[in-house]
Amino acid sequence: MEGRWHKIRLGVCNVYLIEGSRGAVLVDAGPRHCEKFLFRYLARERIAPTHIKLVIVTHAHFDHVGGLKTITEECGCPVAIHPVEGDLVRRGRVVFPPGINWFGKTASSFGRAFGGHLFQFAAMEPDILISEEMGLEDFGVSGKIIPTPGHTPGSLSVLLPDGAGFVGDCAANYLPGRLGPILPPFAENVGQLLESWNTILVDGAKLICPGHGRPFRAEVLNRKMKRFQAALCPQTAYTGSAVKIWP
Repeated sequence: MEGRWHKIRLGVCNVYLIEGSRGAVLVDAGPRHCEKFLFRYLARERIAPTHIKLVIVTHAHFDHVGGLKTITEECGCPVAIHPVEGDLVRRGRVVFPPGINWFGKTASSFGRAFGGHLFQFAAMEPDILISEEMGLEDFGVSGKIIPTPGHTPGSLSVLLPDGAGFVGDCAANYLPGRLGPILPPFAENVGQLLESWNTILVDGAKLICPGHGRPFRAEVLNRKMKRFQAALCPQTAYTGSAVKIWP
């Protein structure tokens, strides 16, 4: 069914299967050893793995690429990723970005100390390197990939014509007690991340579908963006001189 999408939980990560008229694309691949849950879901929905024509990697953290090699081999499809993130996948390199709150800082320190082997994933050669907007029509799906850096330098998001936005860890919604949506607990560049939020909103996102937590309305992201911008850059947060505010 054209435009239909599925949220599939693989371990700690959400992946999203987007159906089109001539195939489907998968956004992210989940952690290592969780591939079986994807294939069970596909079998239950009577979707052949070969119906997936492309896997899009939002960024190369272990919980988003751990199952990448197994999934692409089973589906027989290429991988699309930003060149910066593609280099990490090519080397099978596990990285832990800096935390931006107490949880993120603690988890990042633990990961750097102990996670190199614990979270190792299989290296592979990416097929399609994306550094600018790219349409998905060649893979049977109406929609596009856009660069949304900030969480990582090469983060990508996927936007559909109906306003569904699959953003990886560009945003998160998993605070205790469901107090999100929030900034992700990790980010390489918070200012750049907020600019990417603005890009997603200006491009027409209506529903934000994160890699962690439940989807939420774009209006909520807009309110959060204004609040964070005011805290980070109060002299420009509402004037549009630094970052355009949506709407």
